[in-house]
Amino acid sequence: PHPPHPQPAPLSSPPSSRRKPRPRRVPSGGRAVVVWRANASQIVAPQGWKRRGVCSEWLGGGAMASRHVAPKRSPDREGTRFKITKKKTSKRRKNQSSLFRIFVGVISALTTVYIVLLYEQHKHIDTTSAATQRPTPRPTPISPPVSEIQKPVVRYKPLPRRPEFGGNDRPRIIFAVPMPWPLKDDLAKDNLVATISTWGSHATKLVLVVSEQQIKRYPPETSLGERHSQIKDYLHPVDMKRPDGIAAGRHIWEKMWRGWKMVGDKFRHEAEWFVKTDLDTYIAVENMRAFLHNLDPDKPYYFGHTLFHDWQRHNLVFNSGTCYVLSRESLRRLAIRLDQIDKSRQFTYMCGDGEGAREDPHTAGCLRDVGVWASDSLDSEGRQRFLTFRPKDHLFAMKLEPGRERTWFWMYKDISKSLLDCCSNYPIAFHNFKTYPSIVYDPEAYYTLEYYLSSKPYEAILESIDPPRGGGQEFAVPKEVPFEIDEERNIKGVDPQRMLNSWLRKHPEAAACVNKTSSCVCKIPHDPIPHIGVGATLEGTGNEKPCVPGGTLRQGDKCAVKCKDGFETIGESSEQVYVSCPDGALLYPTEPLECKIKCDSGRMDELKKQVQASGDKVVEGKAGALVRCGSNRALFDGKKEGLLECTQPKDQSVSQKVGSNMQCGACMRWTISLSGSSYTHAQWKTVKFDGNANTKFEVAAVPMGSRYDPNKNCHVWHQETQLVLRAVGDPEPIVGLSCGNQLITIKDIKKSPRKCS
Repeated sequence: PHPPHPQPAPLSSPPSSRRKPRPRRVPSGGRAVVVWRANASQIVAPQGWKRRGVCSEWLGGGAMASRHVAPKRSPDREGTRFKITKKKTSKRRKNQSSLFRIFVGVISALTTVYIVLLYEQHKHIDTTSAATQRPTPRPTPISPPVSEIQKPVVRYKPLPRRPEFGGNDRPRIIFAVPMPWPLKDDLAKDNLVATISTWGSHATKLVLVVSEQQIKRYPPETSLGERHSQIKDYLHPVDMKRPDGIAAGRHIWEKMWRGWKMVGDKFRHEAEWFVKTDLDTYIAVENMRAFLHNLDPDKPYYFGHTLFHDWQRHNLVFNSGTCYVLSRESLRRLAIRLDQIDKSRQFTYMCGDGEGAREDPHTAGCLRDVGVWASDSLDSEGRQRFLTFRPKDHLFAMKLEPGRERTWFWMYKDISKSLLDCCSNYPIAFHNFKTYPSIVYDPEAYYTLEYYLSSKPYEAILESIDPPRGGGQEFAVPKEVPFEIDEERNIKGVDPQRMLNSWLRKHPEAAACVNKTSSCVCKIPHDPIPHIGVGATLEGTGNEKPCVPGGTLRQGDKCAVKCKDGFETIGESSEQVYVSCPDGALLYPTEPLECKIKCDSGRMDELKKQVQASGDKVVEGKAGALVRCGSNRALFDGKKEGLLECTQPKDQSVSQKVGSNMQCGACMRWTISLSGSSYTHAQWKTVKFDGNANTKFEVAAVPMGSRYDPNKNCHVWHQETQLVLRAVGDPEPIVGLSCGNQLITIKDIKKSPRKCS
């Protein structure tokens, strides 16, 4: 028969123009054979035909056809046709063939079943013996991080706890991130939440440096919705002299040098390493910890992606501001220099507070003044650990093109370390996760990198990572530089004010403090003193100099922080709070002194009248006046009575109002639905709480292990905070949620009336 589908034309036509013989119609189950004498090799067999030598056959189903060689010459056609007959197969032979097939199928099935049973039995024996040898597993905590669920746990020998790490088994790192306020849209807020939930969860502390003026103008309570409410726990305002914000200009250098002073004053003794990074940077924190593990934080180190393009012009080698690391000693020296920053200098790459100054070179300029150069952060093969762009950019796009050798990125670098050989096997930072010209962030990239870069145990990273070259030596001098340098790596003939240690030579007292050859001198700033709030003041403790703004303290001196007349301390703590001069930079207390107005009889009478006007009662108790709610009414925490206290009025007036936590309301049963960004545990997916009609709720982060931490298990995953659900105004948690390595939001709140006595 003819082929069922049209076929392509042959590569070349037969030389004869005569019509080719058509194959004879073959009965079902037969084989037709047609032989051509002329140029059979040029014939292309149609579909369903099989080529054999100079023959073409159509293969049909059923029994084979026998071929009788009884050629018949065709007078009008070139070729020979064979007679085709069909050979019948006996019924007995067919039955034998069917029985043989059934027999083979049964044997194959039995063999397969036997192999499967043997495998299952062997597997059961191995599982049973392994289970008898394993120790009894610990119960699963309420809040395991995502990395514990994704990979099987490999047991490593516990690392020793070291006093130089504050009693921990690994270095402590604090991250400072300067950022504008308010954030421009929900995507920018989502990006910041991704930062907190991914690499920020591995940090000892995450400090978001913002302008205090902007925080007062745009309070977090109104600028952030419930979905982003977690951000406010990480905000640390600094008092800036210039306007801040996207429209007014960010002024990152002023924000950052004031931020470094704030971090140095408050947190310098809470960590060994301090990092500045950006909102569009991802940090592999465990890789960074392993890189810094065996270095002494009391030596001056300054790690990052080192750039050389300003070396010849300004005698400045600095690390890119995308991410750089300071040791505790480097931060101490930087704080000493920033205490006396020159506010008259302009954009000069020196340690001054100039308009429009760039942050990363000016940080390096201040460090250069106190004897700190950029440190060598390359791995043993000369590859970068701190990357200034995204992974795909470095691996596939960052290729040196002709004429670009003198650009800021490539100048004096080893150009062989590019593309697929650009990056260390244990990278520390990637940057630029946003698009231009309008800044659009990419928070999903953080979750992807978190999966790939944070799933390996810290002990395994510590075993495999390359240590710093030369034990953290200063940056490696490029092989070919077109200028001469001295022993301190200064450009020969450079301005003396731009040389290493130039500022210390002019200030011998500061030099003695930096070199620890004599006691240091600290100056109390004229600006508002951090942690000295409303109602608090400084008082002398026998010092020669008065404890007033603008005064000076010598090393070891301290000023007491006390409440002013008419104010009293909030809380039961009787510890005295001080500001002191320990080693060159003024050290402020970690927690502020909180003062409140003393509640005299006149103010208390005013509050009692407001409570009684609402139909509730005021009774005298051992601790003072108590609010007792009326029938079917309760306080915000569901209790029937609570202490009546005076509050600090915002306008500093004498008049008092009953606080929301002391107001009674109709009894309510609240049902709160929660959702986690990584997982939602059944124990806190839906929470019920008895309060009143005015009760409000929040998800808050409390210090791990504190009295307000109900679970006390976040240290297992090296988390510093525990998330809890609580009523606004009450520090006591309603229920413990996850550790601080994910974002938990309140999805829905419902209330229904309830009866209360």
